[in-house]
Amino acid sequence: MNDLYEAMGSIAAAAHANGDTIDENIRPEDNQNVQHGFDIFHRSNYMRIGKRSDEQRFEITSPYTFLNVLERNHSESELAARADVDLSTLPPEEQRQAVQSVLEADLQQAEDQYEEFAEVYSQKIEPSDTDLIRITHGEDGLWNGFYVRDHLYPFEEAFSISDYRRAVSNVRKIRIQTTKLAHEVVDVLDTAGSEELSEEPPTEPQTDHQPTPPGFQ
Repeated sequence: MNDLYEAMGSIAAAAHANGDTIDENIRPEDNQNVQHGFDIFHRSNYMRIGKRSDEQRFEITSPYTFLNVLERNHSESELAARADVDLSTLPPEEQRQAVQSVLEADLQQAEDQYEEFAEVYSQKIEPSDTDLIRITHGEDGLWNGFYVRDHLYPFEEAFSISDYRRAVSNVRKIRIQTTKLAHEVVDVLDTAGSEELSEEPPTEPQTDHQPTPPGFQ
């Protein structure tokens, strides 16, 4: 256990030295088998760092969920018109259900373009050491975005801030590229409502490792 906390301390020290913000959410465990970790903000980009019990490494992930973007892209009056109901007359839970139903219709449209996105992703996103993981929603497993994943190895003696910086830079870079691509391909996503579509941060040279096709993790 001491080795675990020392490893977390090494990551936290690297994050601090890199100018990143460590969130107060320090996890002893959660329902996704990521048992120990914490959240950070790297150049305003939210990332989760966590260790699975069966691995001697930490995952670093950055999510992008369509539901959040879609809801931001609609005013309350637009959502009410699409739901064909006066949302103000409904109890909070029924309001949430009505809005969810509208947005799930958009997710269904996104789902119809997933294969197109996967094909374009394999052609346009440069090779990197990151994985792209599909996020799903509801019983039907509708496509609700993605998260980019890389790994940290703080249990190794050679682990340094350079290793940390490479991982967070890679995750942020691929997250930005993939977000742009999703907004180009998926019709229901409005580019004006996307986030972090600005300049891409420089990263260290990459290996010849090919990116994992989305949906295969």
